[in-house]
Amino acid sequence: MSTHYDLIVLGTGGVGSAALYHAAKRGLRCLGLDRFPPAHDRGSSHGESRLIRQSYFEHADYVPLLQRAYALWDQLDPTLLRRTGVIYFGPEGGQILEGVLASARQHRLHVTAIPPHSVPHFTAPAGCTALLETEAGWLPVEQCVLAHLDQAAAAGAEHRWGEAVVDWQAADSGVEVVTECGRDSAGALVVAGGAWSARLLQSLALPLTVHRKHLHWFRCEDSRYQSGFFFDLPQGQFYGFPAAGGGLKVAEHTGGEPVSDPLSASREPSAEDSQRVEGFVRAHLPGVLCERLRHQTCFYTRTPDEHFIVDRYPGMRNVAFAAGLSGHGFKFASVLGEVLVDLATGEPPAVDCTFLGLSRLQNRAHS
Repeated sequence: MSTHYDLIVLGTGGVGSAALYHAAKRGLRCLGLDRFPPAHDRGSSHGESRLIRQSYFEHADYVPLLQRAYALWDQLDPTLLRRTGVIYFGPEGGQILEGVLASARQHRLHVTAIPPHSVPHFTAPAGCTALLETEAGWLPVEQCVLAHLDQAAAAGAEHRWGEAVVDWQAADSGVEVVTECGRDSAGALVVAGGAWSARLLQSLALPLTVHRKHLHWFRCEDSRYQSGFFFDLPQGQFYGFPAAGGGLKVAEHTGGEPVSDPLSASREPSAEDSQRVEGFVRAHLPGVLCERLRHQTCFYTRTPDEHFIVDRYPGMRNVAFAAGLSGHGFKFASVLGEVLVDLATGEPPAVDCTFLGLSRLQNRAHS
């Protein structure tokens, strides 16, 4: 027997769990659906930790979204956002550091230049500049997802997992979702499918590519590694932060192996990736041992310009989606969930994100 809801959320990872929470908090009768259990390791919202920073080199227009995200993370649970600071290393005049400084100037963020030799547990290349953002830090990713889901349930949300979505249809009168187990209807729909977005939004033919990425934890007994870090190097961009259970987490942001099906993609380490990350550790993290404690994989779902797509489904006033977060989206999950519920229910978005609209990619395809 079909149940009718005010709003259904497809996918309850980072963004979808936040959308379910915001819908329930508003008193909506809502349902979250996922083929995997809460805080699973099959998508992009796992791996213990994610960087969060406001001096956004990707685009200064993200900063208002980040400022709202910070406030929402603190409202959800003030222990989640760990403000440890983040140090950026890169060539003076390089795209990353110039982007950090441009965002900081435009939004009056607290970013300071520091001498690279003042942090001797990092080895910076010759001619490198270092910047410190003190309000940056990291989020415990699985805890964040579970906090959103737990508080959504406490506010009355229903969450079902273990059933894949087969199809959905929408009209002005509402939406119908078909899963392996049956049918449900709702007045509105939020799609937050992560690496499965292209299938869930198939008729849009979104220009998305999925890349497998590797996360590594190395033995580290040097207590000076307390902040996050981001290195912009000729061979790639590398980042990391202290691991919650000891050691240091390190990964490469650039690169990645394209996959056609994230469901069947290998979870095994890549010899090439391991070699690149170990080379980075040996060259730039003198207090860290190249003894890998563990490894995990996750997925980047990239757009051609590596900016998110956040919008209403074209021609549908009651369906909103986020896709193509391109490996830098989790920190925004709290605010993207809020914005998606706004869009799907006809409310003005809490923060303007029109620069992330689908039309920019459609215009690009036709230019």
